[in-house]
Amino acid sequence: MIMSALMVLTMPLTALAGEWDIAEGDIAVNRTSETEQNVSQGSRSENDTNPTITGTSTEHTVTIHAETGTTATVTLDSVDITSSSGNAPISTQGGGNVTIELDGDSKVQADNLHAGIEKNNDGDLTITDSSGSSEAAGSIEAKGGSHGAGIGGGFRRDGSDITINGNAQVTASGGTRGAGIGGGDNGNGSDITIGGHARVTASSGDEGAGIGGGFLGDGSNITINGNAKVTASGGSHAAGIGGGGNGNGSDITIQDNSSVISTSSTGGAGIGSGIFGTATNITIRDNANVHVASGFLTGPYGDFYGAGIGNGAAVVANGTEVVDDTNLTTGKITIYDPGTSIDEIKAYIEQAQSQSGGQQTPGGSSQQVPSGSGQQNPPSAPTSTNIVVDNTETAPPEVPSSHGGSSHSSDNNGGSVNTATPTNEHAIFITALNNQIEGYLKQLSEAIKSGNTEKANAMIKEGLKLNLGNYVGLNRRTITLLEEVSKAGIATTIDFTYKNIDYITLIPANAEIAPTSLLNKDGYCGALKLMKEYGRIEENYSPSDIG
Repeated sequence: MIMSALMVLTMPLTALAGEWDIAEGDIAVNRTSETEQNVSQGSRSENDTNPTITGTSTEHTVTIHAETGTTATVTLDSVDITSSSGNAPISTQGGGNVTIELDGDSKVQADNLHAGIEKNNDGDLTITDSSGSSEAAGSIEAKGGSHGAGIGGGFRRDGSDITINGNAQVTASGGTRGAGIGGGDNGNGSDITIGGHARVTASSGDEGAGIGGGFLGDGSNITINGNAKVTASGGSHAAGIGGGGNGNGSDITIQDNSSVISTSSTGGAGIGSGIFGTATNITIRDNANVHVASGFLTGPYGDFYGAGIGNGAAVVANGTEVVDDTNLTTGKITIYDPGTSIDEIKAYIEQAQSQSGGQQTPGGSSQQVPSGSGQQNPPSAPTSTNIVVDNTETAPPEVPSSHGGSSHSSDNNGGSVNTATPTNEHAIFITALNNQIEGYLKQLSEAIKSGNTEKANAMIKEGLKLNLGNYVGLNRRTITLLEEVSKAGIATTIDFTYKNIDYITLIPANAEIAPTSLLNKDGYCGALKLMKEYGRIEENYSPSDIG
């Protein structure tokens, strides 16, 4: 008995699972071997291979580090973390793998430029609930800050090697230009797997895919399998699953008994690529049930839409369907009219299930796209939705224009550069700059009128590129022309130099440009003002750069 007591007293702490309250300070988890995992918080430091993190905080964060060849394991139990200190609420580091177990209902909200759960480790990130009970499954709601993914990469960072399985219930929302799950702004999303009995809802704030790439990012090697249920909605110009705005989508597989609803809002494919992008190797097989709707691109040259599954629109051309469904056995693909919302699709599914006694509609085939129509509508759509049943009698639903830029305030902070009366040299430069923009618009208009869609698409995809040099004050005419370019669905990249520092900003397509709020009292707008509105494109970007 004495020996047994001594053994209990000398048992290593690794046999015990500690509880750590985020309200008490930052938590650092460091896995160094398969038997050694140190957890530290303030003056407390323990060897804990199965820590449980609880509590609420608006100032503290969790960092999980795994050495190469190891797997760090952490349980989140009803955690609520909002980061306001320029950090991610939860960040993974190191060359190894990280597994996050979900208990209770957790929430994380990132600060700007960061992801809600920011994956920076080289190995896998697995989010799971291994309890075996779907009724009491753990959940997490992860929101990215501006330019960050909900789960994945921060600003200009990829989001790869992400797995969600077990009974995990995950809601992931990307910030502006970030994917729900995948890449941040200018980041790719790859090697993403959702399986088991996971329930996942993923969306982007704007121009990122629901699952896949952020703005300008590709989405590749995405697999949905097992009995997973996934709902994905892409932001403007992005696919629901696949490429972000202007991004490609490739090697996407939906199989087994999985169920997927995936939509795009403006010009992207339901599953595939974003606007201008290319889709390759998209496979729907087995008993998978897939419901998709692409997005409309409404502009001065007409209305165009992406494919349900395939390529995004190309401004003056609809996206083409690209899907391999040869091994779709008892499953089914349903392609809805472009612009159909997630809620409308769910309403249709609910009615179809009620009419069939709760059973899935017998499948074994996809609803093929009829020649010349570019889409196929589901039969017997519910009257409570605006899904179009007959394309020949009803116009496609109208989708509100999206705005890629931030809303404008009435102050002129950041617009004080070059507010004095311009010099003759500056006036000459501005005249030449305005002529350049007008010339671009004229060439584009002529290409479209002449039917030269190849040239028009190339010009729009490339966008308008301006180099201001040291002349960083723009006049009313310049801003009005930039507004015209943006309304035409074209992005403008602006390079300029201020105090010997080079800057780049990008005015996205369909951005909200209000000359009256951008111009100062002398009728000029500094390039720094534009950068404050639309963000700086640079690896080491921080909000202070434009403050």
